[in-house]
Amino acid sequence: METAKNEIQIPTNYSKRLELEFGTSKQTVYKALKDSTKSELAKQIRLRAKEMLIEQVTKIRV
Repeated sequence: METAKNEIQIPTNYSKRLELEFGTSKQTVYKALKDSTKSELAKQIRLRAKEMLIEQVTKIRV
C-alpha cells in the first residue's frame, strides 16, 4: 500500500480519539492526516497523531 509523502496512518480508534480531543469532525481529522490542509488545527492534529504513535512504539519490546 503506497502512501502520500507526508500522510500519517493511524488505527481507527486513534482517529476517533483525535476527533474527541480536538472537538472536530472525522473529515477534518482525515484531511489533516492526509496532509491535504495546512491549517493550524491540522498541524496540531498531525503533531498529536505523531505523539500517539511514538507512545505506542515505546511500548514494543523486542
